[in-house]
Amino acid sequence: MSSISTAGRMNMAGAILALSVCALSACSFAPRYERPEMDMPNQWRKVEVGAAPLNTDWWTRFNDPVLTAMVDEALKNNQDLAESLAKIDSAASQVGVATADLLPSVSGSASSMAAGASEKTPNTMPFNKAGLDRTTTTNQAALNASWELDLWGKYRNNYTMLSDILMSTVIGHEGLRLSVAGQTAQGYFALLALDMQLDTARRTLKTREDAFSIYTSRYKQGDITELDWQRARAEVEIARAQVHTSTVSVDKAEAGLAVLLGRSPRDIMERGMPRGHAIGMLPSPPVVPEGLPSDLLQRRPDVRASEFTLMAYNANIGVARAQFFPSISLTGMLGTVSSAVGSLFTGPAGAWSYGVSGSMPLLDFGRTWYNVKDAEARKNASIAVYRKTVQTAFQDMRTSLTAQREADAIVRSMQIQVESLRRATTIARLQYDNGYTDYLTVLDAERQLFAAELQLASALRDRLNSVVSVCMALGGGWSDPGASPSFPVVSTEKLLEQETSTGSLGKAPVSGKPAVQPVSKQPSGQEQAKGGVSL
Repeated sequence: MSSISTAGRMNMAGAILALSVCALSACSFAPRYERPEMDMPNQWRKVEVGAAPLNTDWWTRFNDPVLTAMVDEALKNNQDLAESLAKIDSAASQVGVATADLLPSVSGSASSMAAGASEKTPNTMPFNKAGLDRTTTTNQAALNASWELDLWGKYRNNYTMLSDILMSTVIGHEGLRLSVAGQTAQGYFALLALDMQLDTARRTLKTREDAFSIYTSRYKQGDITELDWQRARAEVEIARAQVHTSTVSVDKAEAGLAVLLGRSPRDIMERGMPRGHAIGMLPSPPVVPEGLPSDLLQRRPDVRASEFTLMAYNANIGVARAQFFPSISLTGMLGTVSSAVGSLFTGPAGAWSYGVSGSMPLLDFGRTWYNVKDAEARKNASIAVYRKTVQTAFQDMRTSLTAQREADAIVRSMQIQVESLRRATTIARLQYDNGYTDYLTVLDAERQLFAAELQLASALRDRLNSVVSVCMALGGGWSDPGASPSFPVVSTEKLLEQETSTGSLGKAPVSGKPAVQPVSKQPSGQEQAKGGVSL
Protein backbone atom coordinates (compact mmCIF):
# COMPACT_ATOMS: atom_id res chain seq x y z
CA MET A 1 0.00 0.00 0.00
CA SER A 2 2.83 2.36 0.82
CA SER A 3 4.51 1.82 -2.57
CA ILE A 4 1.21 2.33 -4.39
CA SER A 5 0.57 5.51 -2.47
CA THR A 6 4.06 6.78 -3.26
CA ALA A 7 3.64 5.99 -6.96
CA GLY A 8 0.30 7.78 -6.99
CA ARG A 9 1.83 10.87 -5.46
CA MET A 10 4.65 10.81 -7.99
CA ASN A 11 2.20 10.53 -10.88
CA MET A 12 0.17 13.42 -9.47
CA ALA A 13 3.31 15.57 -9.12
CA GLY A 14 4.33 14.73 -12.68
CA ALA A 15 0.91 15.70 -13.99
CA ILE A 16 1.04 19.02 -12.14
CA LEU A 17 4.52 19.73 -13.51
CA ALA A 18 3.38 18.95 -17.05
CA LEU A 19 0.37 21.25 -16.69
CA SER A 20 2.58 24.03 -15.36
CA VAL A 21 4.88 23.74 -18.38
CA CYS A 22 1.86 23.84 -20.69
CA ALA A 23 0.62 26.96 -18.93
CA LEU A 24 3.90 28.75 -19.52
CA SER A 25 3.82 27.88 -23.23
CA ALA A 26 0.08 28.30 -23.66
CA CYS A 27 -1.61 29.29 -26.90
CA SER A 28 -3.72 32.34 -27.61
CA PHE A 29 -6.99 32.56 -29.51
CA ALA A 30 -6.77 36.31 -30.17
CA PRO A 31 -6.58 37.18 -33.90
CA ARG A 32 -3.27 38.50 -35.12
CA TYR A 33 -3.48 42.27 -35.09
CA GLU A 34 -3.12 44.10 -38.39
CA ARG A 35 -3.57 47.83 -38.82
CA PRO A 36 -6.57 48.55 -41.07
CA GLU A 37 -5.46 49.39 -44.58
CA MET A 38 -6.35 52.82 -45.92
CA ASP A 39 -5.51 54.63 -49.13
CA MET A 40 -3.02 57.13 -47.68
CA PRO A 41 -1.39 59.92 -49.72
CA ASN A 42 2.38 59.96 -49.86
CA GLN A 43 2.30 63.72 -49.51
CA TRP A 44 -0.36 66.24 -48.77
CA ARG A 45 -1.67 68.47 -51.50
CA LYS A 46 0.92 70.96 -52.66
CA VAL A 47 0.71 74.27 -50.84
CA GLU A 48 2.79 77.24 -51.92
CA VAL A 49 4.41 78.04 -48.61
CA GLY A 50 7.89 78.46 -47.18
CA ALA A 51 10.14 76.04 -45.35
CA ALA A 52 10.43 77.40 -41.81
CA PRO A 53 10.13 74.67 -39.15
CA LEU A 54 7.36 74.92 -36.59
CA ASN A 55 8.45 74.68 -32.97
CA THR A 56 6.62 71.97 -31.04
CA ASP A 57 5.97 74.39 -28.15
CA TRP A 58 4.24 76.57 -30.67
CA TRP A 59 2.51 78.93 -28.26
CA THR A 60 5.85 80.36 -27.11
CA ARG A 61 6.63 81.53 -30.64
CA PHE A 62 3.95 84.23 -30.64
CA ASN A 63 6.37 86.22 -28.47
CA ASP A 64 3.64 87.03 -25.94
CA PRO A 65 4.68 86.23 -22.34
CA VAL A 66 1.07 86.51 -21.17
CA LEU A 67 -0.04 83.79 -23.61
CA THR A 68 2.85 81.55 -22.61
CA ALA A 69 2.03 81.98 -18.92
CA MET A 70 -1.65 81.21 -19.56
CA VAL A 71 -0.91 77.98 -21.42
CA ASP A 72 1.51 76.88 -18.69
CA GLU A 73 -1.11 77.65 -16.03
CA ALA A 74 -3.79 75.73 -17.94
CA LEU A 75 -1.57 72.66 -18.39
CA LYS A 76 -0.88 72.72 -14.66
CA ASN A 77 -4.31 73.45 -13.19
CA ASN A 78 -6.98 72.48 -15.74
CA GLN A 79 -9.51 70.16 -14.10
CA ASP A 80 -10.15 68.13 -17.24
CA LEU A 81 -6.46 67.23 -17.21
CA ALA A 82 -6.70 66.35 -13.51
CA GLU A 83 -9.61 64.01 -14.31
CA SER A 84 -7.62 62.49 -17.16
CA LEU A 85 -4.66 61.80 -14.87
CA ALA A 86 -6.98 60.04 -12.42
CA LYS A 87 -8.26 57.87 -15.28
CA ILE A 88 -4.66 56.92 -16.06
CA ASP A 89 -4.23 55.81 -12.43
CA SER A 90 -7.41 53.76 -12.71
CA ALA A 91 -6.34 52.12 -15.97
CA ALA A 92 -2.90 51.37 -14.50
CA SER A 93 -4.54 49.75 -11.49
CA GLN A 94 -6.57 47.50 -13.78
CA VAL A 95 -3.33 46.42 -15.47
CA GLY A 96 -2.00 45.54 -12.03
CA VAL A 97 -5.07 43.41 -11.36
CA ALA A 98 -4.60 41.66 -14.71
CA THR A 99 -0.95 40.99 -13.83
CA ALA A 100 -2.00 39.39 -10.56
CA ASP A 101 -4.43 37.09 -12.40
CA LEU A 102 -1.46 35.55 -14.23
CA LEU A 103 0.23 34.50 -10.99
CA PRO A 104 -0.64 32.01 -8.22
CA SER A 105 -2.81 33.16 -5.35
CA VAL A 106 -1.62 32.41 -1.82
CA SER A 107 -3.75 32.95 1.27
CA GLY A 108 -3.52 32.13 4.94
CA SER A 109 -6.25 30.85 7.22
CA ALA A 110 -6.63 30.00 10.88
CA SER A 111 -9.56 28.77 12.94
CA SER A 112 -10.46 27.44 16.33
CA MET A 113 -13.78 25.67 16.69
CA ALA A 114 -15.55 23.86 19.52
CA ALA A 115 -18.52 21.58 18.92
CA GLY A 116 -20.92 19.56 21.07
CA ALA A 117 -22.45 16.34 19.70
CA SER A 118 -25.99 15.15 20.41
CA GLU A 119 -26.63 11.85 22.17
CA LYS A 120 -30.19 11.59 20.83
CA THR A 121 -29.38 10.79 17.21
CA PRO A 122 -30.08 7.27 15.92
CA ASN A 123 -27.52 4.57 16.71
CA THR A 124 -25.68 6.81 19.12
CA MET A 125 -24.74 5.45 22.53
CA PRO A 126 -24.06 7.74 25.48
CA PHE A 127 -20.62 9.34 25.22
CA ASN A 128 -19.79 8.59 28.87
CA LYS A 129 -20.34 4.88 28.31
CA ALA A 130 -18.19 4.93 25.15
CA GLY A 131 -15.42 6.77 26.94
CA LEU A 132 -15.78 9.77 24.65
CA ASP A 133 -16.32 13.47 25.26
CA ARG A 134 -19.39 15.22 23.85
CA THR A 135 -17.36 18.37 23.30
CA THR A 136 -14.56 18.52 20.72
CA THR A 137 -12.14 21.35 19.91
CA THR A 138 -10.31 21.75 16.61
CA ASN A 139 -7.53 24.28 15.99
CA GLN A 140 -6.27 24.77 12.48
CA ALA A 141 -3.72 27.00 10.64
CA ALA A 142 -2.91 26.65 6.96
CA LEU A 143 -1.42 28.25 3.86
CA ASN A 144 -3.59 27.77 0.78
CA ALA A 145 -2.37 28.23 -2.80
CA SER A 146 -4.21 28.09 -6.09
CA TRP A 147 -3.24 28.84 -9.68
CA GLU A 148 -5.57 28.74 -12.64
CA LEU A 149 -3.47 27.68 -15.58
CA ASP A 150 -3.79 30.05 -18.52
CA LEU A 151 -3.64 27.31 -21.14
CA TRP A 152 -5.82 29.16 -23.63
CA GLY A 153 -4.50 32.71 -23.18
CA LYS A 154 -7.57 34.07 -21.40
CA TYR A 155 -5.66 35.98 -18.74
CA ARG A 156 -2.75 36.95 -20.98
CA ASN A 157 -5.16 38.40 -23.54
CA ASN A 158 -7.00 40.19 -20.75
CA TYR A 159 -3.66 41.65 -19.63
CA THR A 160 -2.92 42.72 -23.21
CA MET A 161 -6.35 44.30 -23.55
CA LEU A 162 -6.05 46.30 -20.34
CA SER A 163 -2.49 47.35 -21.23
CA ASP A 164 -3.75 48.67 -24.56
CA ILE A 165 -6.57 50.49 -22.78
CA LEU A 166 -3.97 52.01 -20.47
CA MET A 167 -1.93 53.18 -23.45
CA SER A 168 -5.04 54.62 -25.07
CA THR A 169 -5.81 56.48 -21.85
CA VAL A 170 -2.27 57.83 -21.56
CA ILE A 171 -2.25 59.02 -25.15
CA GLY A 172 -5.75 60.42 -24.71
CA HIS A 173 -4.33 62.52 -21.88
CA GLU A 174 -1.60 63.64 -24.24
CA GLY A 175 -4.24 64.69 -26.76
CA LEU A 176 -6.20 66.50 -24.07
CA ARG A 177 -3.11 68.50 -23.15
CA LEU A 178 -2.79 69.54 -26.78
CA SER A 179 -6.48 70.46 -26.85
CA VAL A 180 -6.26 72.51 -23.64
CA ALA A 181 -3.23 74.40 -24.97
CA GLY A 182 -5.06 75.10 -28.22
CA GLN A 183 -8.27 76.19 -26.48
CA THR A 184 -6.28 78.48 -24.21
CA ALA A 185 -4.54 80.15 -27.14
CA GLN A 186 -7.77 80.51 -29.08
CA GLY A 187 -9.57 81.85 -26.02
CA TYR A 188 -6.81 84.41 -25.50
CA PHE A 189 -6.94 85.50 -29.15
CA ALA A 190 -10.72 85.79 -28.92
CA LEU A 191 -10.35 88.00 -25.85
CA LEU A 192 -7.88 90.29 -27.66
CA ALA A 193 -10.23 90.50 -30.66
CA LEU A 194 -13.13 91.42 -28.38
CA ASP A 195 -10.94 94.07 -26.74
CA MET A 196 -10.29 95.53 -30.17
CA GLN A 197 -14.00 95.48 -30.99
CA LEU A 198 -14.83 97.14 -27.67
CA ASP A 199 -12.25 99.86 -28.33
CA THR A 200 -13.69 100.33 -31.81
CA ALA A 201 -17.22 100.62 -30.42
CA ARG A 202 -16.15 103.12 -27.77
CA ARG A 203 -14.23 105.21 -30.29
CA THR A 204 -17.16 105.16 -32.69
CA LEU A 205 -19.54 106.10 -29.90
CA LYS A 206 -17.35 109.07 -28.94
CA THR A 207 -17.12 110.22 -32.55
CA ARG A 208 -20.88 109.92 -33.09
CA GLU A 209 -21.67 111.69 -29.81
CA ASP A 210 -19.45 114.58 -30.81
CA ALA A 211 -21.04 114.74 -34.26
CA PHE A 212 -24.51 114.46 -32.75
CA SER A 213 -23.80 117.43 -30.50
CA ILE A 214 -22.95 119.50 -33.58
CA TYR A 215 -26.00 118.22 -35.46
CA THR A 216 -28.21 119.11 -32.49
CA SER A 217 -26.95 122.70 -32.55
CA ARG A 218 -27.49 122.89 -36.31
CA TYR A 219 -30.97 121.38 -35.97
CA LYS A 220 -31.93 124.01 -33.39
CA GLN A 221 -30.70 126.68 -35.77
CA GLY A 222 -32.74 125.16 -38.61
CA ASP A 223 -29.73 124.20 -40.72
CA ILE A 224 -30.67 120.49 -40.92
CA THR A 225 -33.95 118.62 -40.95
CA GLU A 226 -35.40 116.59 -38.08
CA LEU A 227 -34.98 113.49 -40.24
CA ASP A 228 -31.20 113.92 -40.30
CA TRP A 229 -31.14 114.70 -36.58
CA GLN A 230 -33.15 111.57 -35.72
CA ARG A 231 -30.90 109.43 -37.89
CA ALA A 232 -27.79 110.82 -36.17
CA ARG A 233 -29.37 110.11 -32.80
CA ALA A 234 -30.16 106.52 -33.80
CA GLU A 235 -26.55 105.97 -34.93
CA VAL A 236 -25.34 107.09 -31.50
CA GLU A 237 -27.52 104.49 -29.81
CA ILE A 238 -26.41 101.78 -32.23
CA ALA A 239 -22.80 102.43 -31.22
CA ARG A 240 -23.77 102.55 -27.53
CA ALA A 241 -25.54 99.17 -27.80
CA GLN A 242 -22.45 97.72 -29.44
CA VAL A 243 -20.33 98.93 -26.51
CA HIS A 244 -22.62 97.10 -24.07
CA THR A 245 -22.68 93.97 -26.25
CA SER A 246 -18.89 93.91 -26.54
CA THR A 247 -18.53 94.44 -22.78
CA VAL A 248 -20.67 91.37 -22.13
CA SER A 249 -18.64 89.35 -24.64
CA VAL A 250 -15.33 90.40 -23.06
CA ASP A 251 -16.56 89.40 -19.61
CA LYS A 252 -17.79 86.05 -20.91
CA ALA A 253 -14.45 85.38 -22.61
CA GLU A 254 -12.54 86.23 -19.41
CA ALA A 255 -14.72 83.89 -17.34
CA GLY A 256 -14.27 81.07 -19.86
CA LEU A 257 -10.51 81.50 -19.81
CA ALA A 258 -10.49 81.50 -16.00
CA VAL A 259 -12.25 78.11 -15.95
CA LEU A 260 -9.93 76.76 -18.63
CA LEU A 261 -6.94 77.87 -16.54
CA GLY A 262 -8.33 76.05 -13.49
CA ARG A 263 -8.67 79.13 -11.30
CA SER A 264 -10.58 79.17 -8.03
CA PRO A 265 -14.19 80.42 -7.77
CA ARG A 266 -12.91 83.56 -5.99
CA ASP A 267 -10.50 84.30 -8.85
CA ILE A 268 -13.22 83.63 -11.42
CA MET A 269 -15.43 86.25 -9.77
CA GLU A 270 -12.86 88.84 -8.73
CA ARG A 271 -9.72 88.47 -10.82
CA GLY A 272 -9.41 89.81 -14.33
CA MET A 273 -7.36 88.47 -17.20
CA PRO A 274 -4.03 90.10 -18.07
CA ARG A 275 -3.30 91.17 -21.61
CA GLY A 276 -0.07 91.15 -23.52
CA HIS A 277 0.31 92.47 -27.03
CA ALA A 278 -2.66 93.89 -28.90
CA ILE A 279 -4.03 91.44 -31.43
CA GLY A 280 -2.74 93.52 -34.35
CA MET A 281 0.79 93.47 -32.91
CA LEU A 282 1.17 89.69 -32.62
CA PRO A 283 3.50 88.05 -35.19
CA SER A 284 2.08 86.96 -38.51
CA PRO A 285 1.35 83.22 -38.55
CA PRO A 286 4.07 80.82 -39.71
CA VAL A 287 3.72 78.69 -42.79
CA VAL A 288 4.05 74.96 -43.21
CA PRO A 289 6.43 73.52 -45.80
CA GLU A 290 4.92 71.61 -48.67
CA GLY A 291 5.11 67.86 -49.09
CA LEU A 292 4.95 66.73 -45.46
CA PRO A 293 4.86 62.93 -45.29
CA SER A 294 1.43 61.52 -44.58
CA ASP A 295 2.74 59.35 -41.73
CA LEU A 296 3.20 62.57 -39.76
CA LEU A 297 -0.49 62.32 -38.90
CA GLN A 298 0.20 59.03 -37.16
CA ARG A 299 1.72 61.16 -34.40
CA ARG A 300 -1.65 62.71 -33.65
CA PRO A 301 -2.76 61.59 -30.19
CA ASP A 302 -6.32 60.86 -31.26
CA VAL A 303 -5.14 58.55 -34.08
CA ARG A 304 -2.71 56.69 -31.83
CA ALA A 305 -5.24 56.41 -28.99
CA SER A 306 -7.84 55.06 -31.41
CA GLU A 307 -5.42 52.40 -32.64
CA PHE A 308 -4.61 51.24 -29.11
CA THR A 309 -8.35 50.94 -28.46
CA LEU A 310 -8.64 48.80 -31.59
CA MET A 311 -5.78 46.61 -30.35
CA ALA A 312 -7.55 46.23 -27.00
CA TYR A 313 -10.75 45.00 -28.67
CA ASN A 314 -8.67 42.61 -30.79
CA ALA A 315 -7.21 41.04 -27.64
CA ASN A 316 -10.67 40.89 -26.08
CA ILE A 317 -11.70 38.40 -28.78
CA GLY A 318 -9.07 36.01 -27.38
CA VAL A 319 -10.55 36.42 -23.90
CA ALA A 320 -14.03 35.55 -25.18
CA ARG A 321 -12.88 32.55 -27.25
CA ALA A 322 -10.98 31.06 -24.30
CA GLN A 323 -14.28 30.62 -22.46
CA PHE A 324 -15.08 27.66 -24.75
CA PHE A 325 -12.25 25.60 -23.21
CA PRO A 326 -11.74 23.98 -19.81
CA SER A 327 -10.55 25.95 -16.82
CA ILE A 328 -7.83 24.00 -14.99
CA SER A 329 -6.46 24.99 -11.58
CA LEU A 330 -3.71 23.71 -9.34
CA THR A 331 -4.45 23.80 -5.63
CA GLY A 332 -2.42 23.08 -2.55
CA MET A 333 -2.58 23.35 1.24
CA LEU A 334 0.08 23.16 3.93
CA GLY A 335 -0.91 23.56 7.58
CA THR A 336 -1.53 22.02 10.97
CA VAL A 337 -4.61 20.63 12.72
CA SER A 338 -4.80 19.86 16.44
CA SER A 339 -7.32 19.69 19.25
CA ALA A 340 -4.93 21.55 21.55
CA VAL A 341 -3.30 24.87 20.82
CA GLY A 342 -0.10 23.78 22.49
CA SER A 343 0.44 20.95 20.00
CA LEU A 344 -0.73 22.89 16.95
CA PHE A 345 2.77 23.51 15.62
CA THR A 346 4.23 20.12 16.38
CA GLY A 347 5.25 17.62 13.74
CA PRO A 348 2.40 15.12 14.18
CA ALA A 349 -0.14 17.96 13.72
CA GLY A 350 1.04 18.71 10.17
CA ALA A 351 -1.36 18.35 7.25
CA TRP A 352 -1.04 18.94 3.51
CA SER A 353 -2.83 18.41 0.24
CA TYR A 354 -2.41 19.18 -3.45
CA GLY A 355 -4.34 18.43 -6.56
CA VAL A 356 -5.76 19.46 -9.90
CA SER A 357 -9.31 20.60 -10.59
CA GLY A 358 -11.04 21.48 -13.84
CA SER A 359 -14.35 22.76 -15.14
CA MET A 360 -15.79 23.25 -18.57
CA PRO A 361 -19.06 24.75 -19.82
CA LEU A 362 -21.29 22.08 -21.32
CA LEU A 363 -24.64 23.80 -21.79
CA ASP A 364 -24.88 27.59 -21.54
CA PHE A 365 -27.48 28.10 -24.29
CA GLY A 366 -25.11 30.10 -26.48
CA ARG A 367 -23.85 32.53 -23.83
CA THR A 368 -20.18 31.99 -24.69
CA TRP A 369 -20.82 32.07 -28.42
CA TYR A 370 -22.69 35.36 -28.14
CA ASN A 371 -19.87 36.79 -26.04
CA VAL A 372 -17.46 35.99 -28.87
CA LYS A 373 -19.77 37.59 -31.44
CA ASP A 374 -20.06 40.66 -29.20
CA ALA A 375 -16.27 40.93 -28.95
CA GLU A 376 -15.93 40.65 -32.73
CA ALA A 377 -18.62 43.29 -33.26
CA ARG A 378 -16.87 45.65 -30.85
CA LYS A 379 -13.65 45.23 -32.80
CA ASN A 380 -15.45 46.00 -36.06
CA ALA A 381 -16.91 49.11 -34.48
CA SER A 382 -13.47 50.20 -33.28
CA ILE A 383 -12.10 49.68 -36.82
CA ALA A 384 -14.74 52.08 -38.10
CA VAL A 385 -13.86 54.57 -35.36
CA TYR A 386 -10.17 54.31 -36.25
CA ARG A 387 -10.85 54.86 -39.95
CA LYS A 388 -13.07 57.85 -39.15
CA THR A 389 -10.38 59.28 -36.86
CA VAL A 390 -7.78 59.07 -39.63
CA GLN A 391 -10.22 60.60 -42.12
CA THR A 392 -10.94 63.43 -39.69
CA ALA A 393 -7.21 63.97 -39.20
CA PHE A 394 -6.67 64.53 -42.92
CA GLN A 395 -9.78 66.69 -43.09
CA ASP A 396 -8.40 68.86 -40.28
CA MET A 397 -5.04 69.08 -42.00
CA ARG A 398 -6.49 70.05 -45.36
CA THR A 399 -8.87 72.69 -44.00
CA SER A 400 -6.38 74.16 -41.53
CA LEU A 401 -3.68 74.51 -44.19
CA THR A 402 -6.11 76.21 -46.55
CA ALA A 403 -7.41 78.48 -43.79
CA GLN A 404 -3.87 79.46 -42.81
CA ARG A 405 -2.89 80.15 -46.40
CA GLU A 406 -5.93 82.37 -47.01
CA ALA A 407 -6.13 84.04 -43.58
CA ASP A 408 -3.31 86.49 -44.25
CA ALA A 409 -4.87 87.55 -47.55
CA ILE A 410 -8.22 88.07 -45.80
CA VAL A 411 -6.58 90.33 -43.20
CA ARG A 412 -4.83 92.37 -45.89
CA SER A 413 -8.10 92.82 -47.76
CA MET A 414 -9.91 93.85 -44.60
CA GLN A 415 -7.19 96.37 -43.74
CA ILE A 416 -7.43 97.94 -47.21
CA GLN A 417 -11.21 97.99 -46.89
CA VAL A 418 -11.03 99.80 -43.53
CA GLU A 419 -8.56 102.35 -44.88
CA SER A 420 -10.76 103.04 -47.90
CA LEU A 421 -13.92 103.34 -45.82
CA ARG A 422 -12.24 105.75 -43.40
CA ARG A 423 -11.31 107.95 -46.33
CA ALA A 424 -14.80 107.60 -47.80
CA THR A 425 -16.40 108.56 -44.47
CA THR A 426 -14.24 111.68 -44.23
CA ILE A 427 -15.17 112.70 -47.78
CA ALA A 428 -18.88 112.06 -47.14
CA ARG A 429 -18.85 114.26 -44.03
CA LEU A 430 -17.08 117.08 -45.86
CA GLN A 431 -19.53 116.91 -48.74
CA TYR A 432 -22.52 116.88 -46.36
CA ASP A 433 -21.21 119.79 -44.31
CA ASN A 434 -20.80 121.79 -47.53
CA GLY A 435 -24.18 120.80 -48.93
CA TYR A 436 -22.96 118.54 -51.75
CA THR A 437 -24.67 115.33 -50.56
CA ASP A 438 -27.41 114.19 -48.22
CA TYR A 439 -26.99 112.73 -44.71
CA LEU A 440 -27.93 109.24 -45.90
CA THR A 441 -24.59 109.05 -47.73
CA VAL A 442 -22.77 109.90 -44.48
CA LEU A 443 -24.75 107.27 -42.55
CA ASP A 444 -24.02 104.61 -45.15
CA ALA A 445 -20.27 105.33 -45.07
CA GLU A 446 -20.16 105.33 -41.26
CA ARG A 447 -22.10 102.10 -40.98
CA GLN A 448 -19.85 100.33 -43.48
CA LEU A 449 -16.75 101.59 -41.68
CA PHE A 450 -18.03 100.47 -38.27
CA ALA A 451 -18.90 96.99 -39.57
CA ALA A 452 -15.55 96.66 -41.38
CA GLU A 453 -13.57 97.62 -38.26
CA LEU A 454 -15.41 94.97 -36.23
CA GLN A 455 -14.80 92.40 -38.97
CA LEU A 456 -11.10 93.28 -39.08
CA ALA A 457 -10.77 92.29 -35.41
CA SER A 458 -12.42 88.95 -36.21
CA ALA A 459 -10.12 88.46 -39.21
CA LEU A 460 -7.03 89.06 -37.06
CA ARG A 461 -8.35 86.52 -34.56
CA ASP A 462 -9.07 83.98 -37.29
CA ARG A 463 -5.57 84.39 -38.72
CA LEU A 464 -4.01 83.53 -35.36
CA ASN A 465 -6.50 80.72 -34.79
CA SER A 466 -5.48 79.21 -38.12
CA VAL A 467 -1.96 78.76 -36.72
CA VAL A 468 -3.38 76.95 -33.70
CA SER A 469 -5.52 74.78 -35.96
CA VAL A 470 -2.49 73.70 -38.00
CA CYS A 471 -0.53 72.88 -34.86
CA MET A 472 -3.39 70.80 -33.46
CA ALA A 473 -3.95 69.08 -36.81
CA LEU A 474 -0.27 68.11 -36.82
CA GLY A 475 -0.56 66.68 -33.31
CA GLY A 476 1.37 69.53 -31.71
CA GLY A 477 3.69 70.87 -34.39
CA TRP A 478 6.68 69.58 -36.27
CA SER A 479 10.27 70.51 -36.93
CA ASP A 480 11.33 67.87 -39.48
CA PRO A 481 9.79 64.76 -41.04
CA GLY A 482 11.08 62.59 -38.19
CA ALA A 483 10.24 64.94 -35.35
CA SER A 484 8.45 63.87 -32.22
CA PRO A 485 5.14 65.44 -31.18
CA SER A 486 5.00 68.28 -28.68
CA PHE A 487 4.10 65.83 -25.92
CA PRO A 488 6.24 62.66 -25.62
CA VAL A 489 5.11 59.50 -27.35
CA VAL A 490 4.67 56.86 -24.66
CA SER A 491 6.62 53.64 -24.99
CA THR A 492 4.43 50.62 -24.21
CA GLU A 493 7.39 48.45 -23.26
CA LYS A 494 8.88 51.07 -20.96
CA LEU A 495 5.53 51.75 -19.36
CA LEU A 496 4.81 48.10 -18.62
CA GLU A 497 8.36 47.48 -17.42
CA GLN A 498 7.96 50.40 -15.04
CA GLU A 499 4.64 49.03 -13.83
CA THR A 500 6.10 45.65 -12.97
CA SER A 501 9.16 47.15 -11.26
CA THR A 502 7.35 49.78 -9.17
CA GLY A 503 4.02 48.05 -8.75
CA SER A 504 2.31 51.45 -8.95
CA LEU A 505 2.13 52.82 -12.42
CA GLY A 506 -0.15 55.64 -11.39
CA LYS A 507 2.57 57.00 -9.07
CA ALA A 508 5.36 56.87 -11.60
CA PRO A 509 5.90 58.90 -14.76
CA VAL A 510 3.99 57.41 -17.66
CA SER A 511 5.67 58.99 -20.62
CA GLY A 512 9.07 58.70 -22.10
CA LYS A 513 11.48 61.58 -22.49
CA PRO A 514 10.72 63.80 -25.45
CA ALA A 515 13.09 63.65 -28.33
CA VAL A 516 15.57 66.50 -28.45
CA GLN A 517 14.24 69.13 -30.82
CA PRO A 518 16.57 71.05 -33.11
CA VAL A 519 17.07 74.64 -32.10
CA SER A 520 15.15 76.82 -34.51
CA LYS A 521 16.81 79.86 -35.96
CA GLN A 522 15.82 83.05 -34.19
CA PRO A 523 14.21 85.72 -36.39
CA SER A 524 16.30 88.67 -37.35
CA GLY A 525 15.47 92.16 -36.23
CA GLN A 526 14.23 92.97 -39.73
CA GLU A 527 11.85 90.00 -39.68
CA GLN A 528 10.50 91.01 -36.27
CA ALA A 529 9.96 94.54 -37.45
CA LYS A 530 7.77 93.18 -40.24
CA GLY A 531 5.62 91.39 -37.69
CA GLY A 532 6.63 87.96 -38.98
CA VAL A 533 8.44 85.14 -37.29
CA SER A 534 9.72 81.76 -38.41
CA LEU A 535 8.11 79.11 -36.26
